Amino acid sequence: MVNKAATDLYKAPHINEYADLNLLDLSEYCAALEERVYAIAKVLPTGQRQIIEAYISARDDLEIETVKTALRWGKRHYK
Repeated sequence: MVNKAATDLYKAPHINEYADLNLLDLSEYCAALEERVYAIAKVLPTGQRQIIEAYISARDDLEIETVKTALRWGKRHYK
């Protein structure tokens, strides 16, 4: 599932004023695709399924860390 910290950010007040596209719509689309990927992974051998699950988890972590870094960078450079 999509990381809760990310989805909380997508629902922040007036977030669309700062985004080039609707993040909540994109998040919902990604969540639907992720459900399909997990359904496909269920029928794969354990090793292949674990690789897919590890990738999704790492991607979620990357998204959150990217947002945190961007916020820290913005705070430092745009006071």
